[in-house]
Amino acid sequence: MTLVNDYLGPAGGGAWFSDAQWLQALLRFESGLARAQADCGLIPEPAAQAIASACAQAPLDRDRIAEQARASGALGLALVKPLQQWLQAHAPQGLPWLHWGATTQDAVDTASALLTQQALQALLAELKALVAALLELAARHAATPMLARSLLQPAQITSFGLKCAQSAAALQRSIDQLAQLAPQALCVQLGGAVGNGATLGTRRLAVERALARHLGLEACGHSWHTQRDSWMRLAMEVAVCCGSLSKLARDWSLMSQYEVAEISEAARGSTSSAMPHKRNPVHCMQAVAQTQAVPPLAALLLSCMTQAHERALGEWQAEVAHWPDLWRHAHGAATALRQAAQTLQVHPQRMLEHVAGLRGLVFSEACVHALAPFTGKHEALAAVEQLAPLALEQQRELQELLVQWAASRTTAELTPEQLPALRRALSLACDPQQAVQASQRECLALLASRAAATLEESPVNAEHAHLCP
Repeated sequence: MTLVNDYLGPAGGGAWFSDAQWLQALLRFESGLARAQADCGLIPEPAAQAIASACAQAPLDRDRIAEQARASGALGLALVKPLQQWLQAHAPQGLPWLHWGATTQDAVDTASALLTQQALQALLAELKALVAALLELAARHAATPMLARSLLQPAQITSFGLKCAQSAAALQRSIDQLAQLAPQALCVQLGGAVGNGATLGTRRLAVERALARHLGLEACGHSWHTQRDSWMRLAMEVAVCCGSLSKLARDWSLMSQYEVAEISEAARGSTSSAMPHKRNPVHCMQAVAQTQAVPPLAALLLSCMTQAHERALGEWQAEVAHWPDLWRHAHGAATALRQAAQTLQVHPQRMLEHVAGLRGLVFSEACVHALAPFTGKHEALAAVEQLAPLALEQQRELQELLVQWAASRTTAELTPEQLPALRRALSLACDPQQAVQASQRECLALLASRAAATLEESPVNAEHAHLCP
């Protein structure tokens, strides 16, 4: 991590893929492999113990390992060398069995799965906390009317609660998908030299299962050296989740503009070096910045699937190098929005002021429906289209203009006696509290659906709970 990255995300964000964590995960693979092979009777127990001791005690020089990895093009091989040296000096009985039946990609892919498991757990924790905060906002503001905007223009009435509930639902779908995909993706890799496990022979599957138990991963029963589909499905769901996070951050940043001021992030003092009055939506900025990098990153990772034959020349290596960035960006965005949601300041009065400032234009469709029984649909639509611009020009309520228009056009179909009923119908059509009811119902339905799902949630994957608790 760098200073430039750190200020856009939480302290220590992405630390799951630090050099120290990578080395530790690679050591866990080597130690776990030896223990698994001993469990299956393939290597002597003293050899497995010696290898475990080497993984725990051998001194590792990060720079030396990096230098050797550059020279050989194999990170796993560079790690094995200091372990061999330690075994030669302290426990030679383990030396013949170190890394036995495995290849560099087995070590690196399994290590990556271990680190990804940690990153996934951290991401899910932030997403769940964000969803909880959004659901709380949704319940509190289910009937808080505000402008719905289409193509960035005022459209009709929605509720702030519905916007929050819809975002929560999208993020919950990603949470559910990630939990379902994790067992298929977070698997040990043990294909050996060309993915057929030849060295381990008929005991390969038994060793794979034992290794998975030791490491807390899954055993998929086959090598996935150059078949990255399950791995990439997990990554693509993270990218989809980032799309939902980006949409939420964009909406909230627009609602935070001074001219709009429907919400604001919690006060934190000046956020500008030159303009002390400014209170920038910093959390939204961080989330947008983090998610901007994800679409091209997802495309890059997908392009890495074109791996030739049984071992990639460059594509897999590129995937390994860029894989951590996806998780860092996703976690950073989720954390920023969770912080924003938990302290968000909502301004319902400002929302109503925006509705009132449009002089009833956002009720134009409802006005057509209110007029139609008295004038017919075609004439009602024509009247609203004609009078809507005048409402803003003359700063008069659309409802008032329509009543005046109707009174001047009384006919056999629209008699003076019907005007009070028409006035009541238009008044109801232009009532924000009436207009928000559809959004309130939708919001409450989403909240009820989520509550029911929470009650019914079962051990989806009780057997896989260790992957993403």
